[in-house]
Amino acid sequence: MASLIDTNYWYMYPYYSEYSYLFNMTNPLTSIQNITPSNIFEIAQQAMYINNENQQLPTQITNVLVMLNSYANNLADTAAQLQLTSPNSVFNQMVATSSDPNSISATAQAGATASTYNVSVNQLAVAQQNIGTSLASNSITSLTPGTYSFTVQVGGKQYNISFNVNQGDTNQTVLNNMAQAINSANMGITAIVNNDPYLGTSQLVLNANSTGTNNAFTLTDVTGNAVSYTGANTVSVAAANATYTINGVSNTSQSNTIYLDNNNLAITFNKTASNVTVTVTHDIQAISNSINNFVNEYNKMITYVNQNQQYISPLVTSELVQSYEYQAANLQAIGIIQNPDMTLSIDQNTLNSALQNNFNTVQTAFAGYNGLAVNVGQLAEQIAESPLTAYANEMVPIGNNYMGLYNSLGMLDTSLIWSMLLPSGQFVNSFI
Repeated sequence: MASLIDTNYWYMYPYYSEYSYLFNMTNPLTSIQNITPSNIFEIAQQAMYINNENQQLPTQITNVLVMLNSYANNLADTAAQLQLTSPNSVFNQMVATSSDPNSISATAQAGATASTYNVSVNQLAVAQQNIGTSLASNSITSLTPGTYSFTVQVGGKQYNISFNVNQGDTNQTVLNNMAQAINSANMGITAIVNNDPYLGTSQLVLNANSTGTNNAFTLTDVTGNAVSYTGANTVSVAAANATYTINGVSNTSQSNTIYLDNNNLAITFNKTASNVTVTVTHDIQAISNSINNFVNEYNKMITYVNQNQQYISPLVTSELVQSYEYQAANLQAIGIIQNPDMTLSIDQNTLNSALQNNFNTVQTAFAGYNGLAVNVGQLAEQIAESPLTAYANEMVPIGNNYMGLYNSLGMLDTSLIWSMLLPSGQFVNSFI
């Protein structure tokens, strides 16, 4: 009697000798419809060829799903910018504009209230400046050698300052030493020595570091007469506060920058001016840019999914399309249209008009209940955070007449062939 399987046929099916390849006993038994003892040999031949091709599928699937993950990350990032719950939401970004920015400028922070302010500035805040006496730079000082001390009153605080005058010191040296002593005290005053090489003179110049009357200062001699000799207490520019009106209400400020609306709006006075309008609005340009970026990433995602639908679950396209449909009426009203291939198009003029005149509709369409950015962002985050296989499509390889030979991963179910070859004996007996 011949052997159970005639080995003369092995040259036709060389993979039959590799039992670990052909007979995978871990695969579940699937349907045996269309498989009979009369065609099992032919089916086995074709199945083994298909299986050899399908060995490449895991790598292809992995590459596709890795790219899907990358697209999902990008889409999630752009969607977050259009969600009210995001700390960087563009819908919370505000911008302030001035009708006369050269005279009055303004900056708005996220959370500022959309509003309009009428601003007039009558007086700018000024920092005090003292300019001392011009002394011959290279002349020996008239101050007697020794230690000199004086006090400086700044903002209600008193500072004691001292420095030495040595035999033979010039006026320039004395002024330099005095300026250094003042600067070392770190009391909000900067001292410099202004040297005029043409006149050959030097003088001490003191500047308050901040504007306003709270930062005014005075110098008083204690030991010696260095202050009076140098003229350091001579006020050339008196400290002053800014005086202004906001919407008709008068006020003063130590600084030329004032803060309104819970410090979310900063207004800076550059010049005196009357009836300047400061307007706080949503940052329309930032929102428009974010919408365009979002639609661009949305289109990349859905195009990629459609191009790789044999590998990617149809659920992805379905949920993207459904997210648009939830807000279709509002999106169409602001110029966001769904194309036949399910990508989106933007009518920029319509969008710009909506941002200016129908802002609430724009915000609702993207960030409201079932907003496009909200739902798409959630889906994108789920894809990005899930295992790669979570959004893989069920593989259906070629050879539909023999689908019963394949498992859900598209790989040959060799345990089925084993069961068809051996248990019944019909196939084996044909070779006896």
